[in-house]
Amino acid sequence: MLSRISRAAATIFLAAIIAFPLLYGISMSFFTNIDFTDTEAHFISSAPTLRNFMVALSNRHYPRFILNSFITASLSAILRTAVTVMAAFAFSHLRFRFRREILIMLLGTMFIPADAMLYPNYRTIAALGLLDTYAAIVLPSVFSASALILMLGSLLSLSSEYYEAARIDGASDHAYIMRILCPMMQSVVAALFLQAFIISFNSYLWPLLVTNRNSMRTVQVGITMLGFADGGEYGAEFAAITLIVLPFLVLLGIGKKHISGYLTSGVNR
Repeated sequence: MLSRISRAAATIFLAAIIAFPLLYGISMSFFTNIDFTDTEAHFISSAPTLRNFMVALSNRHYPRFILNSFITASLSAILRTAVTVMAAFAFSHLRFRFRREILIMLLGTMFIPADAMLYPNYRTIAALGLLDTYAAIVLPSVFSASALILMLGSLLSLSSEYYEAARIDGASDHAYIMRILCPMMQSVVAALFLQAFIISFNSYLWPLLVTNRNSMRTVQVGITMLGFADGGEYGAEFAAITLIVLPFLVLLGIGKKHISGYLTSGVNR
């Protein structure tokens, strides 16, 4: 009993440390200018106000930044998940020439630093005339070796009898993936989708390189250009950040069941 209480207390303590910056940032989005300039520190506003959110949303570029981030993050997550599932299926279920060598080359990309690929990727995107487009932001993130490893490991633990039975019944590979494989592996697929969405949404350096127009900036890049802090609107700055964080909390709340299932078993049976 004492051990369980100690573990629970330690978990609560660590969770409080992790959650404090987030909760404090959300609290500051309701601060007035006086709360920021007061000589005493405030953890809760003396007079909570929604004005900061109205100021943030009234900026003509901010809604566009959020829309761009959701579009690019959604496209990146959908494409990466689809490519990962199909690639993992091919390497785990099919037999073809140079399968082992191709897999080793793909997994070998994990050892290439991401920063080392910035210049080659930029030259390729520029040569294709894709600068200042959604494709420029999305395409380099379509494949992930780490995601392939996770999906491949889960598929290799799945009995081959499912695939053989589907083939006997006349199901195509596409039908097997969509109707049998993905429903059985929904926890893994959902976890990979959420991971790809969050990584893409939080990306800063690559969208900064390939976009020049404000209409194509993502929110992580654009939020540094809003100038709220320069104008003394510190609350609006935190309100803009809070509006970015809240969708993630909702998304993680929705996907909690799938993430837990992935961490515990990897496959829903």
